[in-house]
Amino acid sequence: MSKEVYRYSTALTSQLPFCSTPLRLDPYNNCGFSCAYCFAKTRQGFGREQPLKIANPDLLKKRFLRVLNGEIASALDEFIFKRIPFQLGGMSDPFSLIEEKAGVTLEFINILNEFNYPFIISTKGTTLSKKAYLDVLKDSNCYIRFSTTVIDEKYRYLIDKNCPNIKEVIDSVKSLAAFGIPVSFRFQPIIPGHESFSFDLIDYAAKCGVKHISAEYLKVPIDANLKFGSDLIKLLSNNPVRHYTSLGAFKSGREYSLPVNVRQDWLVDMYQYTKKLGLTFGFADNDLLHYSDGSSCCGAADLYLKDAGFFKANILGVIKNKKTREELFFSDLLKHWIPHEKISSYLNSKARIEVNGNKHPEWLGYLKEIWTGKLGIFKPTYFDGVEDTSKVDDFGLPIYIRKESSFSNAISKADQKNAQSQILRESLNHIP
Repeated sequence: MSKEVYRYSTALTSQLPFCSTPLRLDPYNNCGFSCAYCFAKTRQGFGREQPLKIANPDLLKKRFLRVLNGEIASALDEFIFKRIPFQLGGMSDPFSLIEEKAGVTLEFINILNEFNYPFIISTKGTTLSKKAYLDVLKDSNCYIRFSTTVIDEKYRYLIDKNCPNIKEVIDSVKSLAAFGIPVSFRFQPIIPGHESFSFDLIDYAAKCGVKHISAEYLKVPIDANLKFGSDLIKLLSNNPVRHYTSLGAFKSGREYSLPVNVRQDWLVDMYQYTKKLGLTFGFADNDLLHYSDGSSCCGAADLYLKDAGFFKANILGVIKNKKTREELFFSDLLKHWIPHEKISSYLNSKARIEVNGNKHPEWLGYLKEIWTGKLGIFKPTYFDGVEDTSKVDDFGLPIYIRKESSFSNAISKADQKNAQSQILRESLNHIP
């Protein structure tokens, strides 16, 4: 087992413009699973190609103690002081086979418990339902999210290589739910053409104690033809990029995403069915995040974690607080807490900005660049139903507006159908 220390195990993520929980905590820089679409590998990460590095949990404990003593030395410290939840497994799965040998994730959980710190676990593994982990998780301020590929079961073993099967995941969920630990299923990714298999997964989820479903379609990186696994490439007509562009996919940063009109019917059907069964739902595609239940992105973590803060001084935070036909002003961001220390050191070179002696917090300068579309893709109009008014505020910054869209109308109709069905069921129950 490698003894090299993973120095970047704790950090802010580049999802700051839209994520309410942008803190990641990775015990390992690597993963023992072999998913054919490996996000870490295709999104300019290391995937499984770098030598294994292991984090030192003692460093997190020292940071917690320092922050509690009022010693704030970085933006990361500021987020911890505000009790923004950590995402345990932000880049690499914390419960792959590596954990069974090293046990570092368990050490991190014990430290998080010591400070009653809120955290979200993202995993495809089932090690966390073993007794040693259940004993600590049952007293944790945690929310567990199992990633589940939506695909015909006969292909799952080809795409989610070395991962537990669905039956093992369901057994794991039952063990966790028995202790009152909130669990969600994250459909990530949904393979186009396999959407119908999501409804079996939703049924399983409702029966085994899952609280929440979130759904995200497969994104196809520009180098997917080389970096996707061979079996996934075959499923996507032997040319993932061409397959996606034939479906009308648009290039968003380094990835191709399917247009809303291609995703809409299936996602709304998943939403309606999930809500009918009494679960909450999150739209995990970035452009649809603001339609999710709860106020914390797609995962509804604010509904299931205790004594936790959530980061709202970003583009998504403004959008979620606006109703249809309400305008969005840059000044709306100033109503929320913002970090005052540098955030640029946590971002990749393509996302950084030059401060040039600006006395204002760096995050504000970063947000202005995003708000005006000068930096990255996540300006307000990236999100469904948000439009530019062609007006500017007193500082010359664009004013945007939330409007009805085909997607928002479809969600409203789904809610109406569920409400009518509920009224009918209640009336039938009262018939003597």
